[in-house]
Amino acid sequence: MKSVFVSAALATVFLAGCQTLPPELETDQHAMIEAASADWVEAYNANDWTALSQLFTVDAILMPPNDPAVIGREAIAAWEAENEDGFRIALDIENISGSGDTAYVRGRSCVFVPTGEQSYGVDAGKFLEVRKLQENGDWLVDVDIFNSNAPAAAELLDACPFADGWN
Repeated sequence: MKSVFVSAALATVFLAGCQTLPPELETDQHAMIEAASADWVEAYNANDWTALSQLFTVDAILMPPNDPAVIGREAIAAWEAENEDGFRIALDIENISGSGDTAYVRGRSCVFVPTGEQSYGVDAGKFLEVRKLQENGDWLVDVDIFNSNAPAAAELLDACPFADGWN
């Protein structure tokens, strides 16, 4: 009986090792993800939280700093309206990787926080997104985590370190 169990275990390990992994993302998928990110920035900068929420999966998770996770499109739109109305953003994608229907997007961010009429302070930070490929070919945000590079209660910067002319 012991040899049957060992044979079955070895067969399972062998078969698992023979499975193929999903293919790595291709160049055109990187371009599609970059375009989706540009759409996200456009909706954010217009403060169109409903449009922005449509760029997330239905049950997406937003993980803002110093707040609980926000789950679902409606909740994400409400959180954005309550916490970031009037804000603008610039993103610098540093890496896109993944395979199959999952992509990981990592980069730098500058959030432009209103400090008065037509003036902004800048909070420089970083972000990580997990994007999922939809049946229609869209790459929607499934998980979004972001945070500041500055210590708590730090002064806002005068300008974004990577986006000239934004402030």
